[in-house]
Amino acid sequence: MQSSTQATLFPCFATMTCFPCWPNSASATPASEDEILPGNTNERQKGKVRTDNDDRGAPSKSEYARETGKELLDVLEAVAEQIPVPGVAIAIKMANNLIRTCENSHATLEQAEVLKKRIKNLAIILVNELKGKKAEEIEGKLRTDIEQLESTIKYIRSKLDEIAAQNTFLVVLYQKLNEDKVRGCVERLATALESFNLSRQIADADALDRLSEQIITFYKQQQVTLDEIQLSTRNIEKKFENVERNMESVQAILAEKRYQGDSSNGSSPRRGVIPVAPDIFFGRDAIVNGFAHTLVSQKTSMARICLLGPGGMGKTSIARAVLNDQSVIKYFGEENRVWVPCVKATSVSLLKDTLYDSLGLSLNTGDPLHDILHDLKSSKSPIILLLDNFETPWNLCSQAEVLEILLQLAKLQHVALFVTMRSFEPPGDGIHWESIHLEAVDKEASACIYAEIHPAGSKDLGLSSLLEEVGYMPLAVTLMAKLGRKMGYEPVKLLGLYKEAGTAFLHLGGDAQRSMEICIGLSVESQPMKDSPSAAKLLDILALLPVGTTLEALSRWWVGMPETTISLGLGTLLDTSLVEKRAENYVVLPVIRRYVLDPKRFPEIIRESTVQMACTFLKEHNASIGESNYLAHNNARSLEEANIQGILLETTTPDPDIVEALLILAEHQYKTRPRMEVAQHALELSKKSQDQKLYAEALYWNGRNLISLDQYEEALKQFCLAREIFLHISERKRAADALYWLGKVFGFSPGHPEKESFSDALAEFQSLAHPAGIAKCQIVLASQWDAQSISTLTTIWEFCISNNLLLEKVDCAWWLTQTCTALIWEDLMKLSTGV
Repeated sequence: MQSSTQATLFPCFATMTCFPCWPNSASATPASEDEILPGNTNERQKGKVRTDNDDRGAPSKSEYARETGKELLDVLEAVAEQIPVPGVAIAIKMANNLIRTCENSHATLEQAEVLKKRIKNLAIILVNELKGKKAEEIEGKLRTDIEQLESTIKYIRSKLDEIAAQNTFLVVLYQKLNEDKVRGCVERLATALESFNLSRQIADADALDRLSEQIITFYKQQQVTLDEIQLSTRNIEKKFENVERNMESVQAILAEKRYQGDSSNGSSPRRGVIPVAPDIFFGRDAIVNGFAHTLVSQKTSMARICLLGPGGMGKTSIARAVLNDQSVIKYFGEENRVWVPCVKATSVSLLKDTLYDSLGLSLNTGDPLHDILHDLKSSKSPIILLLDNFETPWNLCSQAEVLEILLQLAKLQHVALFVTMRSFEPPGDGIHWESIHLEAVDKEASACIYAEIHPAGSKDLGLSSLLEEVGYMPLAVTLMAKLGRKMGYEPVKLLGLYKEAGTAFLHLGGDAQRSMEICIGLSVESQPMKDSPSAAKLLDILALLPVGTTLEALSRWWVGMPETTISLGLGTLLDTSLVEKRAENYVVLPVIRRYVLDPKRFPEIIRESTVQMACTFLKEHNASIGESNYLAHNNARSLEEANIQGILLETTTPDPDIVEALLILAEHQYKTRPRMEVAQHALELSKKSQDQKLYAEALYWNGRNLISLDQYEEALKQFCLAREIFLHISERKRAADALYWLGKVFGFSPGHPEKESFSDALAEFQSLAHPAGIAKCQIVLASQWDAQSISTLTTIWEFCISNNLLLEKVDCAWWLTQTCTALIWEDLMKLSTGV
């Protein structure tokens, strides 16, 4: 860590905290340093907790460290006394007193930590620059800098005294104001640091460690008791002789330190470990090869690559594969590939620390970003920085500071940037990124992943359904295969358990790589989602829509929010990769849907309101063939059909509104693409409702769809029961409709009274004076493929026109055309055969 040097040279600073507990008077008794709780420590320097009984034991490590720090301050003063420049000794003494004042008063504001480090570093460097020099050897500018230093320290002391004089209540109330005051002190002191070329002088942390130990050892050797000083003048003279000789040793030590500090800049830093390439890796070769080619083909400015997508898609695996590609290793070298894991960089300072540690730096000026940029700029070779899981720092409230760090890195043309993050767009508009939004692997690649992990289950017929259920997401497929191998389950069993338990089933450990819940939770519980209540509600609603929908549809039919609010919420969902945009549709991936819809976290009120919206939508788009708005309604139903089906099939309440909506959808499906799920669900709910009319209607539409699917025997049962109920409740028109369709079924079942059914249905429609029913029965009875049929169908055609029966007119025209065509074809066949 970057703070290791300060902790070694001045241990009394290592355990300082950021808790705003300035005393309300100079006489206040400070709390013991060892009693400060870990929760109040600085992010980069953690304290320890002591019990009340610890005072009676041996001194603690922090007590030893504090005493050692005091010794080093005394040594600095002693060395400063030997420097023949007015004001140096006074400045060093004032600086040391200022450090002690901060420590004794427990001035532990966050900026005070920085201030004390700067003062301490300045004191060391000042002594280092001037030791062993004669007065005439010291430049006039340096004398001026020393005078400015004295003035600066006086100013800082006055500001700290003002803060120390505040009572506890004012300290808490005006904490930010106090921080700003101390920050001002830091800025003034920064000028002094620049004057003494601090960054060059303290480049080697190990050298400073050795220097502190040797200086303290030297000082202890010069300690004499008061009794010895009073013994004789001769003893005093001998003491000064020893001091002179040892001062030469100190000068040699400082000279060695300067040499080591200067030369350390040329040494190779110890970079962090690069994760190995993944063993199981399918369906991503084209992406890896493309990125590798981009990285090694840049000539003037290194690439800026951003890999985007939801958690679980394999962004980190691709990044590992790219960094371990042989062409990338050859181009950048082993030591110039830097892996920066940003997943725990939950603050700007932690992001800097992570970069600092990953680069393996030893330079420590107290400004991590300066040290990072200094190291990167000093490199003559190309470097690649891979910032993995960059969404963690990017989603912080202090995004502007994170962007500034990214922009500073992007200015370095010899540094390639490779960012992976959960987002729809790359970070920073001022950077030209080559970005890819990562989607799931294809069916074949996901099957290969499963087979590689769990070969025994790879031949199971249920594997295809299992992979489809998890949306071919690589992490989900991997966890599912590992669970199958561990438990000995086949894909069919795994699918059943997954549908029952949801994403909680995909759990093999306590991190995002081994738990689908944790992986998705990182996005759902991210700061942008917490800051956007509309995004959370939109995610719930979109999770109920299996194929997603458009912004216009959300605004008109699904969400009771202004379009601007919806747009902002969708932006947040895209930024966190909880939603994908496919063409104009906003879609939630299957695994994320399963997570969101988990009953233990999904708000039931959202489900209920969405069901009602689906029912209202269908009632408002219920035009039939022949009506003027049929085409518009039919298109709208088709666009939202899969979503409405998904919503309504999940309902188990036998509410009449829900059953009616299901029947409208069943009729739509019969006329477009017949299938049974919706009609059967309507039948089940209508039976529970004990509403006889709804039950008969459900039977009727089940029969219609069954005919289209060539299931005639089952259709016959449905129509018979439907007609019986319609007659029982005096729905004569609907009973006649059922009889008409019974005749249709009989037409596909030899031996049944087809013609009698149509004749009986015609009689019932005539008794009801129902023109449409009369026309459709007459058309069927007249269609006998002979010349008489043409005459009869022509009469029916005229009947349809006079009664404005558009649908029946079209049906009649079709039969006329088919009959005429058949007769003409028959005549042609006779002519060709000479009959």
